[in-house]
Amino acid sequence: MQILLEVCVDTFESAVAAIQGGADRIELCSALSEGGLTPSVGLLGEIKQYLAAEYDAPLLSGRPTIFPVYCMIRCRRGSDFCYSAQEMNAMLWDMRLLKQNGADGFVFGALDPSSPGRVHRDHCEQVVVAAGELPLTFHRAIDCTEEGALGENLRLIAELGFSTVLTSGLKPTAEQGMETIAKMKEIAEQLTGKSLRVMPGSGVSTQNARQILQRTGCEAIHGSASITKPAGSHQTGTISMGGSNVDAMPLKVCSKAKVQELRQLIDSLVKSFNCILVFAKQDADGKETYVVHRIEPQATTC
Repeated sequence: MQILLEVCVDTFESAVAAIQGGADRIELCSALSEGGLTPSVGLLGEIKQYLAAEYDAPLLSGRPTIFPVYCMIRCRRGSDFCYSAQEMNAMLWDMRLLKQNGADGFVFGALDPSSPGRVHRDHCEQVVVAAGELPLTFHRAIDCTEEGALGENLRLIAELGFSTVLTSGLKPTAEQGMETIAKMKEIAEQLTGKSLRVMPGSGVSTQNARQILQRTGCEAIHGSASITKPAGSHQTGTISMGGSNVDAMPLKVCSKAKVQELRQLIDSLVKSFNCILVFAKQDADGKETYVVHRIEPQATTC
């Protein structure tokens, strides 16, 4: 068993911290303060160049395959996830450029304004076509749908070709939504087997990641592993650059140390899972019983 650790980042500094800290994949965005928007081609290109140099890997059509970078496709803030034709066109332009410059996958979600709480089939189909062979994650737009429509929405997401659903279980955080995430995983497996992966995200930390994974049974988890970046002596301004006060707040960046902590926690959890063996035994009458035996990690190489 393996558990994937995905870290969302919106700066080059954070991407390097996630990579060096032991993440399996990054979700590349801009403006995580807005929930994550489409990243620039320049940021993706700089990260790809870093990966090529760091791992001494040749660029294959601009894409080294050692470390996957999934790009968020979201043109604006807002939790409606209902887009106009012009907004969809803009996002499809972004997708084409990001794909040409080495994106390894995409993260997208859209809801249908004519059918509240339902996934927008046409908009998602356009993104699936644009992605081509690249994998897709359906993001937390799923958390703005109705619980009664989970089966229908997950079926559609799988039919369209998405491989992952990022969710907090229809709650503000994954810890609050654990029971629904577990239900979503069960529904996804009933519908698709293992082809649609449910990945908990939002508010994930070293304090709750183990509980979330154990409670939900998921084999992937998503977080920012962020800390507040100390202000430098040159950072003296507190004037907002927009309608909110975000610019005046301290910058948050991914912490290599926090990613390492999450990695160690996940590896420890995987090791404990892998060290539980189930044996089938038959008695004299041919009746089969099961014996669960735990092998202590320090006594084995499991």
